[in-house]
Amino acid sequence: MRSELAISPSDWLKEHPISIQNPASILSAFKPVAIKVVKFKGPHRLYRASGWDSNRGQIASAYGSWWADERVLAKLAQRIDMFKNWLPDELRRKALPIQYRGATALCEDWNDMREMFSLKLPAGQEITGLVGIASEQPKLSSLDPNSRHTPMLQGGAEQVYFKRTPTLNSVNPLWVYSEKLF
Repeated sequence: MRSELAISPSDWLKEHPISIQNPASILSAFKPVAIKVVKFKGPHRLYRASGWDSNRGQIASAYGSWWADERVLAKLAQRIDMFKNWLPDELRRKALPIQYRGATALCEDWNDMREMFSLKLPAGQEITGLVGIASEQPKLSSLDPNSRHTPMLQGGAEQVYFKRTPTLNSVNPLWVYSEKLF
């Protein structure tokens, strides 16, 4: 279950105990329309890709901030299933992670998507996050997003941001499970 809270996204990002120092850096990852603070109440499921982050030279955390509601993945899978009789199963299996990357605007150098994780929010538990539409990003984070020659990931899917700092995380690690989706 989801319920919208009556607080501005910027104010929520600044709230303690997990205060985000530069709210604009988070808000810029969303299209500027209809970003809202939402409380999720379990049971509920969200998904996150994880894999090699070539910028940092390490694996992206399974407990990171950026997630997609299971409805987003279900919609992507439905669109791909429309081609069940037209495309071989192998191509359709490859299409889902490609569609996920494009719809969530997940730069290739941030994450190679070798793993997927689910956040299974148990019944009665709650977590609050920002919900909005992913804005477009360059295919590689080092590319100039203002150049007309830069290949862009379009975004457009709903994404969820949960607060995290180097020492605090709103995502309970006991809720996160490895998944085999692709």
